[in-house]
Amino acid sequence: MDVKNKKTVLNDEAALYQHKENVSEKEKWQQMSGAKRWEHFKEYYLMKLIVTVIVLAVTGSILYTMLSPKPEMLFSVAIINDSYYQSVYEEVQEKFEEVLQLDPETQETLFDTGYSISVEQYGSIESLQKFAMYNAVGDLDVTIMPQSVFETYAPGDYFSPVAGHLPTDLYMALSEYLLECQRMDEDGNLIPDSETVFGIDISSTWIYEGQERTEPMVLAINLATAKEENIEKFLRLLFFPED
Repeated sequence: MDVKNKKTVLNDEAALYQHKENVSEKEKWQQMSGAKRWEHFKEYYLMKLIVTVIVLAVTGSILYTMLSPKPEMLFSVAIINDSYYQSVYEEVQEKFEEVLQLDPETQETLFDTGYSISVEQYGSIESLQKFAMYNAVGDLDVTIMPQSVFETYAPGDYFSPVAGHLPTDLYMALSEYLLECQRMDEDGNLIPDSETVFGIDISSTWIYEGQERTEPMVLAINLATAKEENIEKFLRLLFFPED
């Protein structure tokens, strides 16, 4: 037999055999019962389908998070060393959002009790760094803290004088609760005769009723805030909830 003819015959037979294999696989599927088709699908395709769905879901979630507009932050509160009373602050947050008539679809507030800052030399560095960063970029509006923490950090560049953020009538109404402290120079030294009102004692407000505390709680206005209107509303809610 001619070698070339032999190769041609072999190639034709191979192609015919492959065609028969393909046809027989289709016929095999058509001849399967429903139960066998399901077993075949589970063995060869189900896992691939599950992985594909998971990848698409994760990708979709990431894209949605990245591309969806973030809610407008109406008010952000840092709460230092008081995580035990988180439920109390959740109640305050709920009431304040009612005052703001907040739209939950496009607006939000934040009452963050996750700050633990010591007044000792070796305090909670991570919390202090977080606080300093958010404060510097204007992501915090007010801070609530024990008086010892206030007295430690108020002289530095963390808080803004209260008088510059409140209307005269409210400032005068809160006069007995205002707390002064000295300013600090660039070298960290207290400046004589530089007493300025940086804090408001909020211990007597309704949110602390029935609580036993070892020291007063103080509210200070953060350095880079621009939410004077909402700060005023918040203080009125604390001190004059019936108005």
